[in-house]
Amino acid sequence: MRDCVQKGNWWKLAIGVVLIGMALGCKVEQFPPELWSVSPNKFDIGRPVELKGAQFGNNPVVTFGQAETAIQATVQSSSDASLIVLVPRIATGPTQIQVANSQGLSSPVSFTVIQPQPTLSADNAILPTNAAAGATIRISGNNLDRLQSVRFDTTQASSFTVVSPSEVLVTISPQQPRGFAKLTLVTEGGIISGFTYLVAGTPEITGFSPKRVRVGQEITIQGRYLADGQVRINRATPDPTTTRITDTEIKVIVPADATTGRLSVTVFDRLTGLSADSLYIAGAPAITGNPSPMEGITGDKVMLTGLNFRDITSVSFGTTAAQFRIVSDTQLEVTVPARSQSGDVTISISGVGGSASATQPFVYILPPANLVFTPLRRGVNKLVSVTGQNLYRIQQVTLNGKQVTINARTEGTDFQFFVPTDGTTGPITATNRAGTATSVRSLTVVQAPVVTDYPRRWPAGGRMIIKGNWLRDAVVQFTGAVYPATNDGRNDDTEIWIRVPDDAQPGQFRLTTDSPIAFTSDQFTPVRPVSGVVFTPTKGRVGDEITVTGQFLEDVTDIRFGGGASLPATFQRLGNGQVKVIVPTNAVDGTICFTNPAGFACTTTLFDVQRVVAGVSFTPKTGKVGTEVTFTGQNLSDVIEVRFGGGTSAAAQFRLVGTTLIATVPANAISGTVCLTTDSGTVCTTDAFVVTK
Repeated sequence: MRDCVQKGNWWKLAIGVVLIGMALGCKVEQFPPELWSVSPNKFDIGRPVELKGAQFGNNPVVTFGQAETAIQATVQSSSDASLIVLVPRIATGPTQIQVANSQGLSSPVSFTVIQPQPTLSADNAILPTNAAAGATIRISGNNLDRLQSVRFDTTQASSFTVVSPSEVLVTISPQQPRGFAKLTLVTEGGIISGFTYLVAGTPEITGFSPKRVRVGQEITIQGRYLADGQVRINRATPDPTTTRITDTEIKVIVPADATTGRLSVTVFDRLTGLSADSLYIAGAPAITGNPSPMEGITGDKVMLTGLNFRDITSVSFGTTAAQFRIVSDTQLEVTVPARSQSGDVTISISGVGGSASATQPFVYILPPANLVFTPLRRGVNKLVSVTGQNLYRIQQVTLNGKQVTINARTEGTDFQFFVPTDGTTGPITATNRAGTATSVRSLTVVQAPVVTDYPRRWPAGGRMIIKGNWLRDAVVQFTGAVYPATNDGRNDDTEIWIRVPDDAQPGQFRLTTDSPIAFTSDQFTPVRPVSGVVFTPTKGRVGDEITVTGQFLEDVTDIRFGGGASLPATFQRLGNGQVKVIVPTNAVDGTICFTNPAGFACTTTLFDVQRVVAGVSFTPKTGKVGTEVTFTGQNLSDVIEVRFGGGTSAAAQFRLVGTTLIATVPANAISGTVCLTTDSGTVCTTDAFVVTK
């Protein structure tokens, strides 16, 4: 055996199965080690045991196990008769111990290996310190190699892998509830229990949108392990009642006290996920100054001053979007957009932080349009009113090319000016920064009226014609009339028709237009129907001449007797309100009627037309005294006396019945003609009446 050992490094061959093989193959001839006992005879792996024996030598090798499975133990101290060794990590249960040295190999001694109580490392015993259900964690410690089970509370781990006695990989069951769980490890050597592990993934924020917001706006946070998390926006906490959370998404309203910063989500008051980017909280914009300038046309640049302009995304004039340039956080340069409506418009801005409007309106200017003026005719120094569209900031007004001064205006809708003394007929133009408009019609500048023809006498209430020039729209005021004459049809510069007022009195009339110069007429007499008429004599025969006195007889054109039923009478104007009239041939008793341009009027006194009877016949032709005789003929109504016997009898009694006359034969009547007397004379019948006894 000495030869075999000396041929190699014996201390290396003593390890494991090689050493055992050498011992079996060589014969010991001198002093091999002797192993008598082990104390204790069963003990934990890693614990020291004492070997008793003899001849252990200087460098003994101690092995636990048999043949190929033998494991060399660590010798802590040695003497020739005693060895202190540590139980190596070997399969638990009965085994054997042997000691080998350069002299040989001892006989085996029985020993029982006991698995020791497992322990966890003092630091970083479990990594990561938290993990979600389904994740794999690493547990570090001692004596973990005889692991039998791992559970979290009462739920078994999905699996575990012993990497080494000091390291185990454990996969948490996907069904494991989130939260703190009591971790229990069961090994052959004992149980580790009471260690609390947080089953929850650390929140991860993978993104959020939008990146720029205002207070009160909702944002969406994406990630994982977010369930039940508490959100903070740069330390500001949103209202949990309005927060909606799932494991992969959180919708939250930005609170009023939020400021720009990173987002965080915390679960179980200890696990926090932090966003990579900061959320920008935009301040509410405000326009603190008036637009400068406060009016303009399309394309003008307007400067706005205020606060929080960095996040402005749109500017509008009313509802019209405008282009803009952010000069600074307190200044915006805005280009006035094209609009269809002029006038006051509110400038509004909008951005991430909200919206704001200017307190003072901006006056948007379009070119003037659709100029209309009133009146259409105007004299010098008279006011003209012009209306139209877009009459803002009118800078110049002209009449027929001559500039006039605006007297008054209603911004945007109208303006007024006085016709200058040298003004002439022509169109009106209005100009502002945006452009010029010209009226379609021309303003007629009225000149002084010229009257060339008018009647000096005309019926009151009648249509009167005045001729001349610049007469249109003239106002004619007659002496004594309360109101001016009304137009009666024609109204142009060369001729006007008016109706003479009923209350006009003799005198002058005044004709005025828009011209400052008026026309005053000569003496004018308004003609009225004949009135106040008296005549003499009051009776007469056809062909007689009577004298009539009254008012407005100078204008008489027709005179008729018998209430106007006769033929026109011949008459002669004498002046001074008198006419001489010849009683016409068919005149009958009645009023005398006069016609002049003012109308028809009759006298209140009757004229008695005196006529002789004619064409008289009677019946009966004979009769005694007292007989009634009936006469027919002409003008019997004028009879004043009837006598029989050729006019020799006493006047007979008579009566008129309609157009007939009935006379009673008087007592002294004799045979003869019957004579009938009127104021115009006596006429006797051609036939005789025979008086019988």
